[in-house]
Amino acid sequence: MALVVFVAACGSGASGGSPASSDAGSATTAGATVTTPSAPVGGYGVVTHTETLVDNSRPTAALDGTGVEASDHRTLATTFTFPDGPGPFPLIAFAHGNGGHPRKFSQLFGAWAAAGFVVVAPAFPLSNDEVPGTTSVFDLPRQPGDLSFAISAALRMTDEPGNVLQGKVDPEEIGVGGLSLGGATTYMVAFDECCRDPRIDAAIVMDGFHPDVSGMDLTGGLPLLIMHADADPVLPYAQAEEAFTLAAPPKYLVTIHEAVHSAPYEDPPDPADQMVADTTTAFWRLYLQGDAGAADDLGRSARVAGLTTVVETVVETPG
Repeated sequence: MALVVFVAACGSGASGGSPASSDAGSATTAGATVTTPSAPVGGYGVVTHTETLVDNSRPTAALDGTGVEASDHRTLATTFTFPDGPGPFPLIAFAHGNGGHPRKFSQLFGAWAAAGFVVVAPAFPLSNDEVPGTTSVFDLPRQPGDLSFAISAALRMTDEPGNVLQGKVDPEEIGVGGLSLGGATTYMVAFDECCRDPRIDAAIVMDGFHPDVSGMDLTGGLPLLIMHADADPVLPYAQAEEAFTLAAPPKYLVTIHEAVHSAPYEDPPDPADQMVADTTTAFWRLYLQGDAGAADDLGRSARVAGLTTVVETVVETPG
C-alpha cells in the first residue's frame, strides 16, 4: 500500500501485463497522421506519426474521478518519432508522467530521432492529461504492460510492407525511459519481476519514483541513467539516490541543481534542456548503437558547472 500512497504525489505538470500478454497480435489501429518537421542541423530529418493502438488482451478500469469508462481493452493514443532515413534504428519506448502526454516531449524525442533512434510513446489511458476528468496514478500496475505492448506494436509495424515504420526498427536494440510516474513505469518494465520485458537493453529514469516492491531487482547489470533535480518539489531526490545505490553498473546519476520536476525534460525552456538532450542521446548511442566514443560525450555533456553533479560507475564500455 505504501507504493500507491506515495506515488499519488507524482506529477508531470489489477496487474501489469507481461510481454507475452501484451502481444501486438491483439492490436487494432485507427486515426493515423504523419507530419515531417524541418531537419535538425547535423542529423536526420525527423518524422512524427500518431496512431491509436488498441490492446484487446488487457482491460481498463473505471477509476474514480477519471471519467474513463471501464473497458475490456486498452486504448493508447501513441506517438512515433523517427529518423527520415533508411533503418533499422534502435527503438526507445517512453513513459510520460501523471498529467503528462507524449506531445510535451517533442523537442527531446526530436533530438533522439535526429540522432538515429525511433521513439514510441503511448498516452496512458488513465494518467494522460486528456482524460475527461482527473488523472489517476492508480493504474500504474498496468502501465508497464502498455510500454511492452507499444514495443511489440513498433516491431510488428516495421515488418509490415507499406507501413510508415517499415524497416525502421532494430528489434535487437531497445531502450526504455520515463519521467516521474513514467519513471516508476520504467523501473517496473525494466527491473521488476511482475512485468520485466527481457527485450530491453538500457533504461533512463527522469525525476522518477522508485517503487519499493519485493520483485524489484536492479542488480542485473542493465545500463541505467538516472537524472533528478536535488530540490524537486514533487518527488524527493532520495528516490534517485536509493535506486542508484541499489543498481549494478553500468550506472549514472546526474543531479540537476534546480527546484524543478518536469521542466528539464518537457518542452518549456529550462537551463538544463540542452544537457538533458545531449546526455540522454549519448547514453542511447553508447548502449543501443554500440558507439564507444559516446562514453566521452556522455561524461562531458552531463557535467555543466553550477548546474549538475555526476556520479558514474562503469565496469566496461561497449564496442
